[in-house]
Amino acid sequence: LREGLILYLPAMKILFTDLDGTLLTDDKRISETDMRSIRAMIDAGHKFVMTTGRPLTSVKQLAEQYGFLEPGFFLVSFNGGLIYDCGEKKPILTRYIPVDEVKAIMDAAHVRGMHAHTYSGDLVVSEYETEQLKTYCRLMKMDYVVVKDIRDYYGEFVNVVVKPPIKVNIITPFEHSGLVDFRTEMRKTTEGKLFDVFSKPEMLEFSHMQSNKGAAVRFMADFYKVGIEDTTAVGDEENDCPMIEAAGTGVAMANASQVAKDIADYVTVNDNNHAGITEVIEKFVLG
Repeated sequence: LREGLILYLPAMKILFTDLDGTLLTDDKRISETDMRSIRAMIDAGHKFVMTTGRPLTSVKQLAEQYGFLEPGFFLVSFNGGLIYDCGEKKPILTRYIPVDEVKAIMDAAHVRGMHAHTYSGDLVVSEYETEQLKTYCRLMKMDYVVVKDIRDYYGEFVNVVVKPPIKVNIITPFEHSGLVDFRTEMRKTTEGKLFDVFSKPEMLEFSHMQSNKGAAVRFMADFYKVGIEDTTAVGDEENDCPMIEAAGTGVAMANASQVAKDIADYVTVNDNNHAGITEVIEKFVLG
């Protein structure tokens, strides 16, 4: 540079995006338009974070399908329970929950006729083989194991083969209101111990108190020394609200639930089927 000239480099930005109803179209794919925009932001030196309630195994399959297992890409799975660096090929944060807490929640769900499961590595773990379990594993493309007592299952290998649980899912075959009542009842013992959130109307999730998408935004901003004002988070459901609130710019998709739109700084014009992510990247990352 000639003397007297100052070079200003644009700040690195981090984009956090939910999957279903946000990054993914209704037929569960990433559009070609959005793929070009994602590549453009990576080439410009920014970071792209797929942020989901899905287990790591499921979201890694998606990342591999689209060529995201490389530097610049990250996976926040289990709603923030595990953060994975695609470039380094390893987790940079994992938050476990006590097996006894998981067992108590699962027992309470079974009494009410609801399905319950947790995870161990690449497996879904349940004490009952239900239709909800089979459907969930088919959609997630994961195998499952049915055990008599999860406390014995997790105690057998002491974290060598079987990793401690990160999250427990409750899926109701009944009306959503029944799951709302279940959450109210569980909070009598879990409040202050576990974080709970609806990822879908029929699915309630319990995890570590700091396992939410908002905590993931704050962790990554601090970890990579990025100002919170240079983070953007976009989603469509209740479990996305913590990151929409935590990010410097919180975005709700045009197709988002009203609860997400109410707390967002910006609502996209385009929905998840019409390159809504491209709109976000062009306006808040590359713009």
